[in-house]
This record gives sequence, structure tokens and C-alpha cells, in this order.
Amino acid sequence: MKNIVLFTLALLSFSKVFAQQEPLFSQYNSNAFLINPAVAGSKDNHSINLFHRWQWVTFPGAPITFGLTYQGKIGKVHGLGALLFADITGPSMRIGFKGSYAFHIPFKNNLTLSVGVAARIVRNSININTITFRNNNDIAIANATEAVYGGDAELGLFLYHPKFWVGFSAPNLIQTKIDFGANPANRDPLGMGYRHYFLNGGYKFQIPGKDIILEPSVMVKYVQGPYPQVDGGLTVRLLKDQIAFGVFYRNPSFISIQSKFLFDNSIPLLLSFDFSTAPFQNYSIGATEVMLGYDFIKNVDPLPVETPETNENTRF
Repeated sequence: MKNIVLFTLALLSFSKVFAQQEPLFSQYNSNAFLINPAVAGSKDNHSINLFHRWQWVTFPGAPITFGLTYQGKIGKVHGLGALLFADITGPSMRIGFKGSYAFHIPFKNNLTLSVGVAARIVRNSININTITFRNNNDIAIANATEAVYGGDAELGLFLYHPKFWVGFSAPNLIQTKIDFGANPANRDPLGMGYRHYFLNGGYKFQIPGKDIILEPSVMVKYVQGPYPQVDGGLTVRLLKDQIAFGVFYRNPSFISIQSKFLFDNSIPLLLSFDFSTAPFQNYSIGATEVMLGYDFIKNVDPLPVETPETNENTRF
């Protein structure tokens, strides 16, 4: 019975229902490239990040998402990025790769607008060996395929400044069809990749005389459905962003507690724990997310050193 329920959930994730299909992340503020291709290159260096998210911990067939991101700046205006991920829910699995390009347009007063595009390919599959069928001889089961491939495109905008940022992205622009049936050309598809819309922004308030930054931020997510989902919260950054703590609320009933630790100015470790205030929490201990990265720091030429034997133009 448990396997039948999980299979039903997998089918619903691909069917014509209005629900979120993209992987869900809590740490999108620290690695915004996860949801927006225009972010690639905005950090003005190269970085890689490993991430792992486990939702509804202890719940059978709970969603697990993990993967690797890369982003970097080439020259002064070009950004490149890549995302490799796997998303598993019960017997269903999505494995995908995304490559992106961003063009950064500088304005006055340290304001920059980045326009990004991305293309990706995804393999959707269902492991039927974990499912108990009422009738294994059903022709719909016997003739179905266990995996289908599809591609799609993504668009992003990112306006950023040392004190604030605003981002917008739209995955699944093509809305690729997803159908495990034997003759998908002769009928409506089982499902498709519905367009998602992400709009987020934040502002950094420096406390006078203190090495403390208060950073409120908000995210609005919309998938073709009745109403959008809103996240919002506050991050406190200490010691020049060596340590950070945040608390966020996601409607209708989720709270996320987040932390960041930066080692050697180049190795960020991010941890988050999400839990629900609804009765559903009684059946799970919440969701965990871990991200470990490495930032390639640019080499800086040493400053000129004046000695009796050198002049002001000599550099060591």
C-alpha cells in the first residue's frame, strides 16, 4: 500500500496539477544562482558549491535534492554558470544539467544589471521495481517507458548593488511535455514542465559603528495556480560576513532557521533547518539543507614599497 501511495504522488508531480516542480531551496539568498541564471558572474570571482537538501525527514519517500553549482566571471561583463542536480521523490527521479550565460551591464554608482539565459536537459524516470501494481499485465504498464528526456530554457534578470539586489527568473519557458506512455504522439501528455516565476530582493543595513549588517529579504514564487507563495525573513551578518544567522517564514506554515560560516575567507558552509507549524510536522522532523563551497579569490598585486634604492614607480 505504501508503494502505491508513493507512485500516486510521483504521478501527481508530473500531472496537470498546479504545483511546484522545480527543486525547493532555502539558501537561495546565499547561492542565488540556484534559481536565477543572471546571477552568474555577479560575485566577480569563480566559485563552486555542493548542496544537499532532504525534505520531510523520516517520511517514507521524502524528497531529496543534491548537486553541484559553478559560477564565474569572464572578463568584465560575461558570466558563466553550470548546475548539475538530482531530485528524488519516492520512485520518481529527475537528473538534470543546466548551462547558463549572463551579460552584466554596469551603470553609475556601482549599480549593475545582469541579463541571463540558460538551457538544460533533464531525465525523468520512475523506478517501477519499487511499486506494487494491482495488475502487472495492464497494457498501460507493460508498454510504458521508465525514463523520458526533455530540454527547456530559462530567463533571468538581476539588478545588484553593494547594498541591495532585485532578481527575477522564469524556468520552464518552453514547458516541455512529459509522457511515459507508449504512444504519446496520439494523446495529450501526462504532464509538462510548468513555468515558474521567482521574484526576490533584499537590502543591507549597516549598523553605525558596528560590524553588523541586517539584511531583510523577500521572495515571491508563482507557478500556474491560484495564488503565489511568499518567503520573507531577516539575516544578521557579523564579522564581515564571516558568520551569519537568519530566520525566514514561508507561507502557509513553514519556518526556516539558517546559518553561515566562512572559513579562510574562501570556504562557506551553510546549514538550514526547516519545520512546519502545521499538524503535518507531527509526522516528520522537518527539512535539512547543507551547502559547502569554495570561492577562488583573485590574486591582488602587492602595493608599491618605497626604499632608498627605489622610487615611487617601483613595484615588488
